[in-house]
Amino acid sequence: MTRTSYFLPYQEAWLRDESRLKIAEKSRRIGWTYVQAYEDTVDAARAGGMDVWFTSADLSAAREYIRYVEQWAKLLNKAARNLGEIVLEGEGETAVKAFVVEFANGKRVHALSSNPKGFRSKGGKVVIDEFAFHEQADELWRAAAPSVLWGYPIRVFSSHNGKGSRFYRMCQEAVQPGSKWSHHKVTILDAIRDGLVDRIKRLDRPANTEEVQGFLEECREIAGDSETFEQEFMCNPMDGTSAYIPFGLISENESAELPAPLVIRGEDVHGLALDTYRPSPVIRRRGGTLTLGVDIGRKRDLTVLWVLERVGDTLWSPLVVELHQVKFRYQYRWLQALLPLMAAAEIDETGIGAQLAEDAADEFGEDRVLKVTFSAEVKRDLAVGAKRSFEDMAFRLPATDVVRRDINKIRRTVSPSGNVLFAGERDADGHADRFWALALARRAAYRRVTGMIVTL
Repeated sequence: MTRTSYFLPYQEAWLRDESRLKIAEKSRRIGWTYVQAYEDTVDAARAGGMDVWFTSADLSAAREYIRYVEQWAKLLNKAARNLGEIVLEGEGETAVKAFVVEFANGKRVHALSSNPKGFRSKGGKVVIDEFAFHEQADELWRAAAPSVLWGYPIRVFSSHNGKGSRFYRMCQEAVQPGSKWSHHKVTILDAIRDGLVDRIKRLDRPANTEEVQGFLEECREIAGDSETFEQEFMCNPMDGTSAYIPFGLISENESAELPAPLVIRGEDVHGLALDTYRPSPVIRRRGGTLTLGVDIGRKRDLTVLWVLERVGDTLWSPLVVELHQVKFRYQYRWLQALLPLMAAAEIDETGIGAQLAEDAADEFGEDRVLKVTFSAEVKRDLAVGAKRSFEDMAFRLPATDVVRRDINKIRRTVSPSGNVLFAGERDADGHADRFWALALARRAAYRRVTGMIVTL
């Protein structure tokens, strides 16, 4: 058999990754258990193989996994026998049971229930399916993790079930620099781009728009509501408190034709002389008026320059630039490159942003550049105005996960004294810096600009 005839690109990427520790945020209905069963069958059946210990959130998933293992054993011509459900230890209602397939080399694949006791004193490869939905996830992890101390691999994958889960915390750790985990992420849209609908419908051609939309509608019906769809199909976990701008509203303002944010990191420009560093952004114009919003950061947070083009009542995003740990002198080069094209700009002058905002206002004029100090009142004005545009579906935003999550970080709270506050969560991707840059650019787009002609 040839693997490519059975697996889609995202499944192949998982199989090619031979890291000992792998973790995946994944959509439902994309065949992850199917591909994992293949990997486990190969690992167990080969010469000098290993025992495999698989667990999922319910017994039906364990049974499905064992059926896949049997299927792969036959396709790979590996001698194996299904031992059915056996008792591993204990008796009666407290007995630990597993569905077991045994190979000719004596190694076994075990599919257990979610009972953490099943992993105590076991050794071998550990596979945890739908980890975010295990009722005793912390205890399960404490029981399972020691099983791999002798060098065995571990696989953890799940759709999301809120930000309070151990799985979510592990994913956050996995994307940090220097993490021991190899991290994968596949949304339902990623899977569709890789040919999922073609495979499900057994098409000999790429699925058309109607077929794709029909499949997505089935997924939405399974989810039941937009937040569940975002969690279980789009890998966007909810956090137990209401986001000010929900994912559903964000997605309605996205446009697939817009470019993803341009990411510049400090090392990309390190050592370059000022006179040789000339950013030359290409802005695809639609005949409207350009405005710029800038949220300033340096080490802990990033600087985001968000360009909007107002065409009638629609606010397009032709360019978003992210500067990660970029020195201020290089950040200012970006302002010098973009501000001549702008009818108006609003720049964060709070704290470390003061000098950049002041220099920009001095060079390009205070009639063009508004310096903004972030106070509770200013943030309220920006957040309320931005949400109004979201509700009017006036935005056209890059359809990327990092932008989507960043906007969703904003929370509306009320202080004990009754003041309404808006703030964004801080994580590895920033502190809602993209949202504030967008909100600044939006407000600039609605400011009255007189006596100014802007040309390219």
